[in-house]
Order: sequence, then C-alpha cells, then structure tokens
Amino acid sequence: MNTWNIILKQDSKDTFSVAVASDQKKLIINTGLTSGFEAMLSTNLFTELRRHNLAVGSNINDLLHLALGVYTTDQIISRRYYGFQGWSRHFKLFAPVSDIDDWVPCQKSIEDLLSFLSGDKWEITFRQKIWEQKRIELSTDTNPRKIQTVSLFSGGMDSFIGALDLLEDKVKVAFVSHYKRGSESGVQSKLYEELSKKYGKPSFVSHQFYVQPNQKHKDTSKEGSSRARSFLFMCLGLSVANSLGPDVDFIIPENGLISLNVPLTGTRLSSHSTRTTHPYYLSLFKEIMVALGVGNPITNPYQFRTKGEMMVQCKNQKLLKDLGSQTLSCSHSELSRYAGLSPGIQCGYCVPCLIRQAAEKKSKINGTKYVHSVGKSPPSQTSQSGSDIRAFKLAIERMNSRSEHSIMFDVLNSGPVPFDTESELIEYVEVYKRGMYEVKEFLKM
Repeated sequence: MNTWNIILKQDSKDTFSVAVASDQKKLIINTGLTSGFEAMLSTNLFTELRRHNLAVGSNINDLLHLALGVYTTDQIISRRYYGFQGWSRHFKLFAPVSDIDDWVPCQKSIEDLLSFLSGDKWEITFRQKIWEQKRIELSTDTNPRKIQTVSLFSGGMDSFIGALDLLEDKVKVAFVSHYKRGSESGVQSKLYEELSKKYGKPSFVSHQFYVQPNQKHKDTSKEGSSRARSFLFMCLGLSVANSLGPDVDFIIPENGLISLNVPLTGTRLSSHSTRTTHPYYLSLFKEIMVALGVGNPITNPYQFRTKGEMMVQCKNQKLLKDLGSQTLSCSHSELSRYAGLSPGIQCGYCVPCLIRQAAEKKSKINGTKYVHSVGKSPPSQTSQSGSDIRAFKLAIERMNSRSEHSIMFDVLNSGPVPFDTESELIEYVEVYKRGMYEVKEFLKM
C-alpha cells in the first residue's frame, strides 16, 4: 500500500508543496482548474451556482472545493494497484481554507467520516489560504423564489418518490442532482421534464451539477468504485440549501434497508458495504456542518421505510406507475451494452436491482426493463451475476435462525447507529427485517 500525499489547490497562485518520502507518492489537484489537458476534473459547479445567482459563504466555498478534491482523489487512484490487499488506500490530504480556526477543530471528525464512508485511511491537514477568490456578492434577498426545501435527486426510484411526495404537499422545492458521463443526466432531465408537465415549471427549481474526475490523466489510475461520491453529492445539496437561507431544509431521500446496508455476508464488510446514507454517516455530517456554522436541518424522511413501503405510500400513485420505470437504481447499468442493449438498462441482479424488484412486487407497480429477468430465469448462484442473489439468500436464512438480539447486533455491526431511545433502535432493526422480508418474498424463499 502506497501513501498518497494529495495537495489540493483552489487557484494557480497557490505555490504550496510538501516534501515526501521516497516510498510515498504526491499528486496536485487544482479544484479551480476544471478544463484543459492538465485538469484533474471537469465540472460546471461554479458556473451553475453563478447562473442561479447562488452566493456561498467562505466555509461553504471551501467545503465544495474539499468535496471536489475528495471525490476526485477517490476516482483517480486505483484500489487494486495502491490499496492494502487491493482495497483500503492511505491518503494525506492538504486542503486550503479561508477560516482555519473553523476547520481545524473538525479535522478528526472529517477524517472519521471519510474513512467510514470509503473504507480508506484519510489524514487531513488544513492550511490557511493566503488569497481570496472573487465570489458572487450576496443580494438582499437570497431566496427570491421562496424555496422551502432542497432535496437530492439522483434519478433513482427513492429520490423520485421523495420528489413526488414534496410536490404533492405543495412544498416549494429545489432539486439537486449530480451526474458524470453516462446515462444519469438523460434520466434526470427526462424526469424533470415530466415533473414540470405535471406540476408546472414554477413548482420547483432543478440544479444538475456535472462533476467528472479525469481518469485518463497521465498521473492517474482509474478506480471503478465511487464510495466517496456521497460526500460530494451531500455537499452540493447542502450548499444550495445554505445559499438560500439557514432555515431551508435539506432532504436525503433513501429507504431504510439501503441506508443501513447491513453486509449480507461476513465477506462483504468492505467492497459491498457502501455507507452513502448510513445514519452514523449522516449524524457525523450534521455535526461537522454545525461546527462550521451551517445549521440547515438535514433529514432522511424515509429512514424507517422499506423501498416497498415508499412505493406503496407514495402520494402520487399514478405518476409513480407511469414514470417509475424510467428511474435508474442499478449499480452498473452502463454494462447493459455488453448484452447487446443500449446503455442505461438495469441489470436485474445487483443488490439495488433486487431490492427494487422486491419493492415493485410489494407495490404491484411494474414496467421496469431489466437486462436479466431474475424472477423468470435467475442466473446461476455460482456465477458472478448470481453472487448477490446467493448473498441475499444466505443473509435471509441467517436472519431467520437468529434471535432479535442477534439481529440487532448485526444492524449495529454495520456501523454505529445513533438513537435516543430503545424504541428508536428497535425501529432500525424492524425496517431492516421488513426490507429483507420484501426481498425474501421476491426471491420466493
């Protein structure tokens, strides 16, 4: 395992550097340089903020640059080549900030958050920025459209249901999307278009932020996973909310089973146990933001619902039936081209696809196209495409044979779960069990 020293810069005027040992590597990521051959990433982030007249404070500005640096680092340094046992990597990140007294107390929490999220070791050194970039001047009315809530909108089923519920409740909402190369942007744009037809253009605002690390740069090596993407996505959403006002709610819509993401087997404690909306991750994120002076309320309103329950309880059943099939939940939908189909078709056998199909069965809302029809012709459980089905069956059989106390231990073993009362802890356990039983019913075990 190599140690990577990552020097983040926000401007070409920054001449900061560090000396590194011969057995370590060094890489400079200029998050202010977003075009050209030497750029480590491409993004429309800052032009999109300007286009919508969204002015961010100094800490939020630094947070966005940090998020760009973290996400780019995650994507351009291969676990296979540089990780311990082909997985966990070691990063030393040097990040410039405007108000170092605000950031230094958060250092350990940010390191813990990123390590929990990506499975890597992160060490962060904040340094004083010696110049200030020109930013949008704050207007007297930072929220002229009276946005009440900002909600993440990935183009997946959960975020679409979250959007429908908000719009049905006549909440004035701003949706925030992130996309990179591939089919994500098209899915998001199509769904936004349909929502606009139904609810009218004045009912919501949409922000589609493009961030694509340069995985073809001469100094990089492509990483296939994207476990740190959640940090970028949440920072994008929170930045929009905070620019509109400190009391604007920020919502992350995700079903409870995926949120907890309890490893299905003992061998899935690393690569398969993503923690993008885990309650512990969200609680750490909130604590860090409060310490930085960003107090916007952050919630996942579906923490205690399964995906099937989200579909059944969706407040616009007709639009969910009409458009739900166009949402995209698959872990690797771009691989559909290898089956002779167009990219963007869901595989049918990955963990998100299995949970989705179980939810569709529970809600009796069908129509999604899958590359492989698992219900009619399941792949061999000894094949790579059958590994997630096999893991689910093993997990369900194990859960059926265990006591309530043991199941609670499994849930807590996936990561510390913040709870105030015993009844709240029981809610986490119960949503996990109900979600697993939905999958059991789909797999007809």
